[in-house]
Amino acid sequence: MVIAIGTVVGGQTILSRLSLDQSLLPTRSFPPKSDQIASGAEDSVISLEHLGGVWVANVELNDFHEARLIVDTGATFTTISEDLAFDAGIRSNTANSPINLLTVGGRVQAELGVARRIRVGNTGRDDVQVVIHTIPNLPDGIDGLLGLSFFDRFLVRLDHSNKQLHLSPRT
Repeated sequence: MVIAIGTVVGGQTILSRLSLDQSLLPTRSFPPKSDQIASGAEDSVISLEHLGGVWVANVELNDFHEARLIVDTGATFTTISEDLAFDAGIRSNTANSPINLLTVGGRVQAELGVARRIRVGNTGRDDVQVVIHTIPNLPDGIDGLLGLSFFDRFLVRLDHSNKQLHLSPRT
């Protein structure tokens, strides 16, 4: 299985493809796949920052911790730094961690965890699976990637000219 959690910043690839060692996959879904969109979720328009060729969103984790994540709809998982995970109270699931990821720079071990809630604008998701891994060479103040483990229950539209992300819950 290939997991894409990479991005390009300023024309330079930071991290591109990761291969997950199949033998390390859990036999059951971790966490159980959640269709649950956070209560009060509705269509949302989120202002983005354009930074060196990538889009950055302000995100709230677990109802109290703010972060800045690169919007990466090509990333399989939302990936957050180890510091952010610690600050937001997101712990690895020891039954399913660590996992081995094969990056362009070689093998990396990362932890899997679950964010109780991720909110972007007035839209959020409960029980979102995240990879806990500090991606090297991210710009200062960027805490990771907002990937498909968050976006997969939304219709996503990027309005480049207005620097906005439009999210609508799938029905």
